[in-house]
Amino acid sequence: MIGPKVQLELRRKNTVDDGAGSKTTTWEGKRRVSGTLVTLTGDERLSADKLTVIRTHNFYIDFPVGITITEKDKFYYGIRAFEIEHVGNIGANRDKELKITLNEET
Repeated sequence: MIGPKVQLELRRKNTVDDGAGSKTTTWEGKRRVSGTLVTLTGDERLSADKLTVIRTHNFYIDFPVGITITEKDKFYYGIRAFEIEHVGNIGANRDKELKITLNEET
């Protein structure tokens, strides 16, 4: 994918017992991932009812070795947070590239 490269931090939910009978949930940083972050146009961002934003960006990356990226993870770019809506293999099933559809949390 052509465009400026950025590094997003992949984070995974981590739940820890706090010792007082309850649990604390944090987003633990796993890895920095380089790729091309593409902002979608207004028409692509809106769902059929035109009220709910369902996706805001696509993130194109080389296939990551040693880690699996799922819809349960999140990406962070500084203080900006992105929920992962879909992870698709676009390398013609040869595990070359991923297209990750994101929804920026506002």
